[in-house]
Amino acid sequence: MRALSSPPSVLAPALQQPPRSPISQVPQLLPVKRYKIRSHYDGVFSLSFTKDGSRLAVGYGSGDVTLHDTRTAKLTCCPSRKSDPLPVTGLQFRTEDRSEMLYCLASGPIFLQRIDDESNVVDVMEANEENEINTLDVSEYGYYFCTAGKDRNIRIYDWERFKPFSVLGPLTEGDYIGPPEDTLTQHGKRIFSVKFSNESPYHLVSGGWDNSVKVWDLRTNQVVKSMSTASTLGPKLCGDALAIKGDLCVTGSLLPENAIELWSIKEGRRISVLPYESPNLRGEYVLVVKFCGDSHVIAGSATCHDAQIISIEQEKVVSRIDGFRRSVSSLAVSNNGKVAVAGGAPYISFVETMTTPFFLET
Repeated sequence: MRALSSPPSVLAPALQQPPRSPISQVPQLLPVKRYKIRSHYDGVFSLSFTKDGSRLAVGYGSGDVTLHDTRTAKLTCCPSRKSDPLPVTGLQFRTEDRSEMLYCLASGPIFLQRIDDESNVVDVMEANEENEINTLDVSEYGYYFCTAGKDRNIRIYDWERFKPFSVLGPLTEGDYIGPPEDTLTQHGKRIFSVKFSNESPYHLVSGGWDNSVKVWDLRTNQVVKSMSTASTLGPKLCGDALAIKGDLCVTGSLLPENAIELWSIKEGRRISVLPYESPNLRGEYVLVVKFCGDSHVIAGSATCHDAQIISIEQEKVVSRIDGFRRSVSSLAVSNNGKVAVAGGAPYISFVETMTTPFFLET
């Protein structure tokens, strides 16, 4: 990613969307099997594949984590449960290493655990933030990881000391109250998603409840672009609803319409609005979104109780994963884009995007 220019004064106007098909005409990916999530797990909050796709980790509202072999869809181990029964809000494997799993709880603790080939679990590192953590991400370049949440700061950690060496964000606590133009250089409310660039080791992108997405330069700890202005609001995130692929950034907002937006990171402008088909006028209210290969995105809704796969080029919903009774609050996509996992009560749906889906027993 080359150096970015200062924030634009006005975003591109809303783009007209193509006509939508009725939700009943969208093909459904019907499951072969369904297994209920154990009730004491209190819902799925986080999902993550290893880079080779051989393992899937699941984080729950109870603070539990389970690990699954994706070839057999069987539970292989349950990493030790911590004393704090709050949701696992961030969960990832350490880049190339399929044996080291990093996860955090909403109340602030962060854990690094190693799982060997016999599925034995060893605690490696542990840290604790005095913050409510909503999100976690690992740099693809392997140097560091970051967390963000309620206090509007992004903390950059190194792996060896397992402590933050840099903090991006405001010096004050609580929601920002002040001139609107100052929110171009900081988040005004809690952060719900942060992602390192996969093109540059020096940049990351963050989004939250303040109707904005920020691009940060780690060399200066400054915002170099803001995808919102004082006169035009940006995405309103309330979950892991930000994903990047090269120059493209897709966001999902907790809004009744026009919730999924595709952005150019370098230009700081909106490219298009992608549809999410809402049955019975429930509204879109997107909680989570991921890229699904190079040509599609997958999103989960708080109100529609499904996940939908959307073609970027056609700007059209091409298939949906149905059968949930509550919000679809977590998604994971394999590195090759061929397998997607959607988590929502009372099921975890494990889907081969090009063939037949099946459900993963927990």
